[in-house]
Amino acid sequence: MDLVAEMGVKNGLVLWPLRTALSGQPSSPGGVYEIGKIVGKEESLKRIRVGINKLKTEA
Repeated sequence: MDLVAEMGVKNGLVLWPLRTALSGQPSSPGGVYEIGKIVGKEESLKRIRVGINKLKTEA
């Protein structure tokens, strides 16, 4: 949330891509915090890295 405040943007601009990376879906019933807690820290980080790599290869 510090990044959101620093950037001066709405929460969704930062949290939506994270939720997508964690859930693997464009939308989900839970938020980024809930999904992160369910899958755990290591799996969350792994999924975020996969999402970043996908963005790099598609750009």
